[in-house]
Amino acid sequence: MPLAHIKTNLSPDQFSDDFMKETSQMIAELLEKEEWRVTVHVDAGQRMLRAGSFEPYIQFEIAAIKSFDDEADKEKYSKAFFDYLSEKLPVKYDRIVVIFHRLASEDVGIKGTLNSILVKK
Repeated sequence: MPLAHIKTNLSPDQFSDDFMKETSQMIAELLEKEEWRVTVHVDAGQRMLRAGSFEPYIQFEIAAIKSFDDEADKEKYSKAFFDYLSEKLPVKYDRIVVIFHRLASEDVGIKGTLNSILVKK
């Protein structure tokens, strides 16, 4: 259940529906999850200062169940997210930060129950 949250000082008009759909597909493929499980949330136009500068900046946070336990996997994912974001958006590689959050299955509610209960059925 990957939940991606892009926080940025880039303007909202730089985030089209197509960009969000492509991002959802990219995350699903990279993490080997069904796309219906992916959420992409963009907070654009934020006042953000990074390293003393207001230059374009992206803080990309992603949370998922059973995806971020292995350091080698996270390194691979980190590079993929950096490459994707710097290719699709006008932001330099060194102005992107990726933050991984591990979610426990019992900490995610979906369809009126818990993910941990749904996967047992």
